[in-house]
Amino acid sequence: MTDQNQYDVIVIGSGLGGLTTASILAKLHGKRVLVLERHYVIGGLTHVFRRPGNQEWDVGIHYIGEVGEGSTMRAIFDFITDNQLEWAQMPDEFDKFVYPDLTFAQKSDRKSFKADLKAQFPDEATGIDGYFADLYLMKKWNYFRLLAEGNTGVLRWFFKRQQAKFDDLALAFTADVLDRHFNDPKIKAVVASQWGDHGLPPSKSAFASHALIVNHYIHGGWYPVGGASKIADFVVPIIEAAGGKVLINHEVTQILTEGNKAIGVEVLQKKGKGGELTRFHAPEIVSNAGAYLTYDRFLPPELGADIARELAPMVPKTTTVVLYLGLNKGPETFGFKGENHWIFDSYDHESYFDSEGAISGPAKGCYLSFPSLKNPDSVTHTAEVIGFVNYDHFRKWADEPWKKRGQEYEDFKNRIADNLLALVEKTYPGFCDLIAYRELSSPLTTEHFTGSPNGAIYGMGSTPERYRNPNLAVKTPVKNLTLTGADAFVFGVGGALIAGVASAGVLSGPFGFFRNWREIMKYKKPRKSF
Repeated sequence: MTDQNQYDVIVIGSGLGGLTTASILAKLHGKRVLVLERHYVIGGLTHVFRRPGNQEWDVGIHYIGEVGEGSTMRAIFDFITDNQLEWAQMPDEFDKFVYPDLTFAQKSDRKSFKADLKAQFPDEATGIDGYFADLYLMKKWNYFRLLAEGNTGVLRWFFKRQQAKFDDLALAFTADVLDRHFNDPKIKAVVASQWGDHGLPPSKSAFASHALIVNHYIHGGWYPVGGASKIADFVVPIIEAAGGKVLINHEVTQILTEGNKAIGVEVLQKKGKGGELTRFHAPEIVSNAGAYLTYDRFLPPELGADIARELAPMVPKTTTVVLYLGLNKGPETFGFKGENHWIFDSYDHESYFDSEGAISGPAKGCYLSFPSLKNPDSVTHTAEVIGFVNYDHFRKWADEPWKKRGQEYEDFKNRIADNLLALVEKTYPGFCDLIAYRELSSPLTTEHFTGSPNGAIYGMGSTPERYRNPNLAVKTPVKNLTLTGADAFVFGVGGALIAGVASAGVLSGPFGFFRNWREIMKYKKPRKSF
């Protein structure tokens, strides 16, 4: 075992939360940050997936909201990438919710979205007004939550008090809030159609989770020009310029502690079929590996076991499969313009979630997306189909090595792919004739590369309990250990980005969040010409 030089900060995981934290600390405070990634690719769920013939698919970024010019999230992305990341806006009708007898296209404008709902459901006009008022209240709740997570001491206490004023609404179940506003089951289903963006149907999700997604996309969707991997491409040089490093094939095995204080990490540096154990030290450790993994696997039992047991019930069992498709023609031949299609065979989201998914027959729902239409730099035609499945169906292969799980496993994945495509073909007859290549990624793939329990892509479930638990926060009970990423704030790309800002704020000393925020918001480096 070797013992490496000391760094100012060590970040476990190169997902967006970790990269954001590292970029801010390097750029504003000159910190030497070491980012450790277990995968052989930087970026976590923001990397891309490639196959011969220039075929490319996004792994986790399917679209992002709130990155229009002048937006807060755009300002953060501009700052952490030195203003090099460009964005392509999706069509005005960026999401289509497709049901057997109704298709609702959401436009990239709050007023149009509201007006279109009233036109489709005129008897629900009063409820629609009330619903949008509640969505606005959730923006306030989320704002105070960010200020609480980005600060410590009395400031954190103060902002938590402000956040608590909206907790009754935020921590209600989505289904209960929709029931208060609407009578028609069809409008309840339509406004909840994006539940796949946080992973739980209305009866199981907190209204805060639902509102965060709706508000995030209320002005449409965007996609990174050149693909999601460009984020890491632009952030890594910033980290390195301050003397830091980003290392792949470095899997953290434990967080080193002295008493109740984190002092470093032990890492398996992968080489061939084996590896070498290495230790790195720093006065601050940041985990972007998820709360459960951090407490259950990285920390010694006396520091993490009780919290891990508390978090275990919140680890989702239902997760996703992703079918990557290479197409022989542009999807424009079917009239697709780059929008997403949420396809359901009924208005009952609960039955879809509780069903066998695409395991035993045609899928009851899926998400259809076209990376090649979103990315102006694409040179091939691609599509993705995502469905929800229970991890238990894959558990028998969990201990088998990647790409060596046997023919039974491959046959099982092929059946799932057939079942997903059966729903797409039923909705858009002839679509399958476009398919030249297909490959299904299972939850085991996600678990293998990210370490996420059950291959859960959103971290802890988006339930009310998620927001009540004090250990799903930036600050941890372990001194010098902070969390970033989805579990430190909220699920999704936007949640991970904001978590990175919050954790950097906590690590920047008294009033560090506000000082960092001021610098981020006033950053105006000229864009490069392309």
